Amino acid sequence: MRRTHHSRVPRPIIIMETIGRLLNMGKNNAAMNMAIDEAILLAQKEQPNPTLRFYRWTQPAFSFGYFQNIAEEIDIDTCRADGIELVKRMTGGGTVVHGWELTYTLILPRSDGEIGVANAYQRIGQSLTQAFQKLGVPARCYADSAGCAYKPHLPGLGTETVISSKIETYGAVRNRTYRAEANICLTNPAEHDVMSDNNKKLAGVSVRRNRHGIMFQGYISLDMPPPEILTRVSKDPVTQQMLREKSTAINTDGRSITRTALIQAISETLDLGIAFKSGKMSSMEQTQAETLVKTKYATRAWNFE
Repeated sequence: MRRTHHSRVPRPIIIMETIGRLLNMGKNNAAMNMAIDEAILLAQKEQPNPTLRFYRWTQPAFSFGYFQNIAEEIDIDTCRADGIELVKRMTGGGTVVHGWELTYTLILPRSDGEIGVANAYQRIGQSLTQAFQKLGVPARCYADSAGCAYKPHLPGLGTETVISSKIETYGAVRNRTYRAEANICLTNPAEHDVMSDNNKKLAGVSVRRNRHGIMFQGYISLDMPPPEILTRVSKDPVTQQMLREKSTAINTDGRSITRTALIQAISETLDLGIAFKSGKMSSMEQTQAETLVKTKYATRAWNFE
C-alpha cells in the first residue's frame, strides 16, 4: 500500500504574555513602605510573581540611598520636629522627598529580570515618557550617559547587589557642588530618567537585586513639596539653592493630573511583556513586612548607624 505524504502546516507560534500583580496600595508610614518592598522581593524565592506596586505615605518623609549617611545630609532633630519621617532604602541613589509624588516599586523574579538592568532601566524610562506624553506632559528620556553627574557603581554584597550613585564613596570627584547634586535625586538625572521640556528631572529609579529577584524603586514628581519641606532636604546651602533652581513636577504648569490618571497611563504603557492584573499581598509577605519594620526599617541601627 502506497503511503501518501502530506506536507505539514507550520503551527503558529504563540507568545505567552507573563501575568503579573498590580498592587495599588494606600498610605503607610516610611518604615512599612520600605518593609513591604523588601518582603515582596524576598518572596520571589518561594512565590515568584512579577509585581508593580503604587503607594503613598502617611506623612512627609525623606528616603535615603543605601550608601548615604543620613546625619551628614540633614538636621535629624529639626526634621523630626517638623513631622518628617526618615528612612534608608535598600536601593542606591540619593535623597527622595515623599508625600507629593507618585511612588512605585517594580519587582521581578530573577528569571524575568534577566533582561538586564540597563535594558530594564531603558524600558522603564521610555514607558514613563510615553505615559507622560499620553497625559499631555512634555517629557523626554534622558539618554546621554556622558552627561550624568556620576556613573553607577556595582559593589557586590554577598549574594546581593546594590546599584549606587554615591560619588563621595566610589568616585574621585570632591567638588562640593558636584557632590551635592549627586546626593539629591531631584537635581541629578541619570541615564533613562525622565526629563521635562525645560530639562528638569521628573522621574527617577534605583535598583536592588538578590539571587531570586530584582527590585526597582522609583518616584514621579507629581506636585512640588512646599518650600519649608525642601529646605529640610539638606543642611547645605548649595544643595538648597540647587533644589530651588532645578526641581519641578508634572503639575507645576497649571496641570491637575491625578495619581489615578497617572497610574492608569503607566499601567497601559509599561513595556515589559507583562500584563499586570489587580491583586493583593500574600499573608506571607504581610507577615514578613511587619517583621522587617520591627527588626530593620524602624531601627536606629539600619537608618543611622
